[in-house]
Amino acid sequence: MQSRAVVLEPEEKKAIALMQQIQALRKDKVARRKDKQEERRAEHRKEKGVIDEKKEAKAKEERREKYRKEGIKRKREEQGGKGGGDKRSKA
Repeated sequence: MQSRAVVLEPEEKKAIALMQQIQALRKDKVARRKDKQEERRAEHRKEKGVIDEKKEAKAKEERREKYRKEGIKRKREEQGGKGGGDKRSKA
């Protein structure tokens, strides 16, 4: 047996059309918000990458300086532990 076709009243048609328009606007709004959020996240990731690069460069320079000072200290110890510079005596 076939089901009968439902004939909508004019008010029902208007209500359904209005609901569809509201849903379409909401969907569009959500999509725009999502795009904007992704744009902000991308910008944040970019800024964070720059900051991380600077931190890494600074840490690398600090390590380099630490090892340089350590090497100088070791070199002095190997030379016999002569401390101080050569000063002229006042005799």
